Amino acid sequence: MRVPSSQPRDLPPGFERVRWYSHALRKPVSFLVWAPPGHYSEPARRYPALYLLHGSGHDPDSVLREVKPQDGIASLGQSLLVIPAGGQGWWLDSPNVAGSRYGQYLLELVALVDHRYRSVPNRRGRGLCGFSMGGYGAMLMACRHPQMIGSASSLLGPLDIEQMFPSYERLRLLLGADRSVWRQHNPTPLAHTLNNTGLCFCTAMNAFDRPQNDAFAAALERAGILFEYSTHPGDHDSAFVARHISAHMGFHRRAFDRGMQS
Repeated sequence: MRVPSSQPRDLPPGFERVRWYSHALRKPVSFLVWAPPGHYSEPARRYPALYLLHGSGHDPDSVLREVKPQDGIASLGQSLLVIPAGGQGWWLDSPNVAGSRYGQYLLELVALVDHRYRSVPNRRGRGLCGFSMGGYGAMLMACRHPQMIGSASSLLGPLDIEQMFPSYERLRLLLGADRSVWRQHNPTPLAHTLNNTGLCFCTAMNAFDRPQNDAFAAALERAGILFEYSTHPGDHDSAFVARHISAHMGFHRRAFDRGMQS
């Protein structure tokens, strides 16, 4: 598969835009990737990869403009950062909307990154981080594929979507009006699958998702699973994510370091 890429002037140093065709979505898509300086100078070395999933109303370019992970990229260490485009698909495979297969799309993307870049091709060197819709997607993906994902983190993620049933319009469009379907796509009742996954999540004191994060934390406690959970001043907005994204990249760096030593 030929994967053309470019590094136009509007991207920060070290980032490139990669265009490819997603068979899951049946359309051309692109993602942004950052690689550590000099990573091609060590041909035998492989690098962990962190996938950063954006929230509703965002795309990879708005992540760079508003969340600015590039400002704290040193926290990630010698790792790849991949920022895919997720539209309004909530990073799940919709049983209702044809072509909205963003869960399969993520699996496809991981395979592409492992093929194109010298990434660590196992869960020890693979992490998911996301904010808002993307935080939900990161935890759902980690629950669904614990054999693939070694660490997962969320900022402002709605992690107990049944609290939004059935009134949240976008999820109702994607999942329908059957509560059991929502439950199948809900990280909180799936929390028991995360017993071997590094977990970190945070929310804001004034955020609508705070009760959902509390419920997710309670489910992890019942399952006896270790996690890091914090609540900070602020609202459910990009400014909150920008303030805390560096700490989450540092969390994944530590998870990667532990994975490489095991």
